[in-house]
Amino acid sequence: MSINLVSQIFAGGEILILDGAMGTMLADKGWRPPLLPEEMNVTAPDVVMCIHREYLNSGANIIETNSFGSNPIKLAYRGLEGKTHQINEQAARIARRVADRYGAFVAGSMGPLGELIKPLGKLTFEEAYEAYKEQALGLKNGGVDFFLIETQMDIKEAKAAVLAVKDIAPEIPFVVSFTFERNGRTITGSSPEIVAHWARLVGASAVGVNCSFGPDLAEGIVKGLYSNGGIPIFAYLNAGSPGGKNFNPEEFAKETLKLAKAGACIVGGCCGTTPEHIAYLKEITSGLKPLWPIEIKKAALASRSRLVLAGNDEPIVVVGERINVSRKSPMRDEVAQYKWDALSEEARRQSNSGASVIDINVSLPNIDRKKAMREAIEVVENACTLPISIDADEPEVLEEGLIHVSGIPLINSVTAERQKLARGMKLAKRYGACLVVLTIDEEGIAITPEERIRVAERVGLTADELNFPRNRIFVDPLTMSIAADARAGIVTLEVLRALKKLELFTIMGVSNVSHGLPERSLLNKTFLVMAAGAGLDAVIADPLDEGFYPLMKACNLLTGRDERASCFITWANSLKVKEKKAISKTEERILGPIEQMQKLIVQGDKGSVLDKAQRFLADGVDPLSLINGVVLPALEEVGKLYECGEYFLPQLISSAEAAQSVCNLVERMVLSEGGTLKDRGCIIMATVAGDIHDIGKNIVSMVLKSHGYRVIDLGKDVPLERILEEAKKGEAQIVGLSALMTTTMREMERVIKKIKEENLPVKVIIGGAAVSQSYADDIGADGYAQDALGAVRLVEKLLDR
Repeated sequence: MSINLVSQIFAGGEILILDGAMGTMLADKGWRPPLLPEEMNVTAPDVVMCIHREYLNSGANIIETNSFGSNPIKLAYRGLEGKTHQINEQAARIARRVADRYGAFVAGSMGPLGELIKPLGKLTFEEAYEAYKEQALGLKNGGVDFFLIETQMDIKEAKAAVLAVKDIAPEIPFVVSFTFERNGRTITGSSPEIVAHWARLVGASAVGVNCSFGPDLAEGIVKGLYSNGGIPIFAYLNAGSPGGKNFNPEEFAKETLKLAKAGACIVGGCCGTTPEHIAYLKEITSGLKPLWPIEIKKAALASRSRLVLAGNDEPIVVVGERINVSRKSPMRDEVAQYKWDALSEEARRQSNSGASVIDINVSLPNIDRKKAMREAIEVVENACTLPISIDADEPEVLEEGLIHVSGIPLINSVTAERQKLARGMKLAKRYGACLVVLTIDEEGIAITPEERIRVAERVGLTADELNFPRNRIFVDPLTMSIAADARAGIVTLEVLRALKKLELFTIMGVSNVSHGLPERSLLNKTFLVMAAGAGLDAVIADPLDEGFYPLMKACNLLTGRDERASCFITWANSLKVKEKKAISKTEERILGPIEQMQKLIVQGDKGSVLDKAQRFLADGVDPLSLINGVVLPALEEVGKLYECGEYFLPQLISSAEAAQSVCNLVERMVLSEGGTLKDRGCIIMATVAGDIHDIGKNIVSMVLKSHGYRVIDLGKDVPLERILEEAKKGEAQIVGLSALMTTTMREMERVIKKIKEENLPVKVIIGGAAVSQSYADDIGADGYAQDALGAVRLVEKLLDR
């Protein structure tokens, strides 16, 4: 399997079976918190080996190492970070020893780190990369057949893991599997389509879905992965959890069979599954032929939550060019000082004006360009949800951008010179990017169409030679000024038509064509129309140019890129009813300071809203009016956007931080003047004993604080006695309990029972990945919240606020 995972998967012509849950099996055999499950590799290797053997006897073809949480960040909680390599190597050796006797494969399990990467959390990308790197080294030395990077919630964390395994063991295949919410996206907003394209481009041998929920709810996700992946699909869902829907082995197998028929060629189980579940699954899938991956012909670009396809019948991709410091502007002056307000606003305006991708060029002299690129990407990703094009001449600046961007970026650009082209393709393969190639070779810019076409042909041949898919290349035929050469536009159009026969996508900037002439906007847009007719796939342009947006709608319709004219009709109807989402700069000046601050909180613009709030309060306004008049109405709007699927966790966190900055300002001013703040309520938050996962709890705490509640965060793995001690102080009205693991959910019941026995005057709410409303009812909780906003609504209801 370490040679070619894909061919091995399909060699036998049958569905392969992955094993089931490890934690619950370990618990049945004596494991108990606070020990971590992975410690059993060292303290009780025979128990771990026995579980592997049970799954193999049940028909599993692949077993996972008992290393899901054995990264140094999680192991540090038990003071075991120094034993990361030992624990992982031992996990792999145990599985290897058993698997060899059965002719089975060993998957090196690498789960999430338990902390989100900045700016969503406190963990740096470099820390995440190093943690995964250390874990991967142990698994490699223990002899795994492939790495299984699983239960991923954020595509950026998954990238850190992928880069780590590529660097530690480039010869060993890797698979990436994500966990999705019931809305069909990861918690950070990535759809199955996005993660499927991303996994293929970054070099994964397969992509999958695991954990999440039962197999009955995963068919749509598997179909999304299969139709966009172009690589094999894994699917291993939950059989159940305490208080939730539980599948017996036969039910589980029947539901998982549907996933195999939907495109999954490797199926198994996650939480709650046992060898009995796997045995039924083996039996029911016996003789079923796996579906071969679909060939993906289109190009794909993506952010965390937005997918942009290019080529064939897809709309022309608009790469917004306005974030470019090569021209004098207020934005350029700000970037020189690492200030980002103007750049952030440019990203929003381009997004609202029809851009598909945002190009970033911040390469000013006399600044730290790597720092500037890193911070600019964070600002743009906060300001809008569009994919990013990274524009930098210096390789180290370009790579800095590729490291820190989320999703599938566009590299803009490299020339067709052999050495530079090979380096660009290497970077694109490593980071899962698409690549713009200029038709400039060692001889410079070719003059005739035939010469440029020959350059493009060599680009295609080089791609084939380096095993770089042609559908990841956008060739720029070059646009020269017609003021200098009257045939410049004609040459470009001829090259465009010819490139369609080379299976290479096309891109170009249009503004050069009018250089040195009057009425440039007219010439640019006219040339764009002509290029669209010649087969242009993407354009680098100014989407704020008057009339540009409707022009693109018309171009897409008239060139067959708008099926049934749906996009054009939708846009035309929007004119009639004036449903404009964007607010022009003229209209924005009319907004009063209250509305402006509300809008900035909704946008998550922490710096700007704090600045406006300070100036607002300097005029002698009552500070408390900001809470009721600005913060709460803005957060109400954020809640609506989140619940309807326009906002996801990154936007929710940004808005909460912006709101919290205003709340902190108000608190400081009120207290400095000898006043007091109205207490909306106090909530104790804790992850229960035995559970070291607190991503969800931390997010809930942040959002509650932004809504004006006081939060006492006790942390993770909190003993019952500590929760009772805090509750007895009488400050809090509500206790919020979190648990991620099915093995620690029962601790919630123990806490609730004790609180009621002692008749403490608090209500208890619970949440967590495996927790449900029915479980809350079963254990006597006063409420259950599925997410952070649900927790806010629940607290408001319980406190009757």
